[in-house]
Amino acid sequence: MNYGSKDGLAMLWKEGIKVEVKTYSQDHMDAWVEGGWDGGCWHLTGFYGNPDTVKRPESWAKLKYLKGISSLSWLAIGDFNEITGLMEKERGRARPKRQMEIFTYAIHHCGFQEVDFIGPKFTWLYQQSDGTQIRERLDRALTTKEWMDLFPTAKLYHLSSLASNHSPLSLHLVQEKKQKKIKKSFRFESMWLKDSRCVDIVKAAWEVGREWLELQPANLDLIVAIRNTRVDLNYWLDKEDEMWRQRSRLSWFQEGDRNTSFFHAKASARYQKNYIDCLVDDHGRWQEDEV
Repeated sequence: MNYGSKDGLAMLWKEGIKVEVKTYSQDHMDAWVEGGWDGGCWHLTGFYGNPDTVKRPESWAKLKYLKGISSLSWLAIGDFNEITGLMEKERGRARPKRQMEIFTYAIHHCGFQEVDFIGPKFTWLYQQSDGTQIRERLDRALTTKEWMDLFPTAKLYHLSSLASNHSPLSLHLVQEKKQKKIKKSFRFESMWLKDSRCVDIVKAAWEVGREWLELQPANLDLIVAIRNTRVDLNYWLDKEDEMWRQRSRLSWFQEGDRNTSFFHAKASARYQKNYIDCLVDDHGRWQEDEV
């Protein structure tokens, strides 16, 4: 929407999602959302804080009003045009303490908490004529505890944009687990022993290795290294057996057991349970990229 020379708000949704817009204005859109997950209906507010600091308390009054019209779990997301503390600002004139306190009070009044974000700390940038850049975190997603209970893995992504001095916000309600890249290595499979060709293939490979070894000059260090390698190999084979015991958490591990699919299902389930998709760094930001 566009009101003359001033921008407004727009709300779009996918087919299959039921959205009932309750109220709207140039600086907010309020709706009930249903569909696309196992939970019920929840309260969504797209919000824009008044850019005029004198009129900004009117924005917080509207936010408090919207809280009172519904008991549904609630998400408010957008450009609030305000920060909660000086740690959310870099360079530029200091924000009045009282101004930040009023915003923080409105957040607490509504029972909001921050959705954890991934990406740059600041979401707004202003470059002065002398090249100095002022950065602030003006854009955020605020939710009630009940909404977080509906979407416990929700993450907010601060994206980059060449068309705006604000970072677009992308809120992912359900986290998609990344497939861990595993380097494939050679592993001996006991089922190969049941193939009649296995013994002949191993013997042939062994003879090739023996012939190569016999052509090498006698070397005491080499003999010692081969013996140590044999010891190490047996050690790591024992370790591998123990690893599969631990992964499966089963009390049995017997030769010839045919519950192969069940066995690996147990190990895979344990991997999914122990999988960590992201960590919080020293600055309180969620990080997903591999180091």
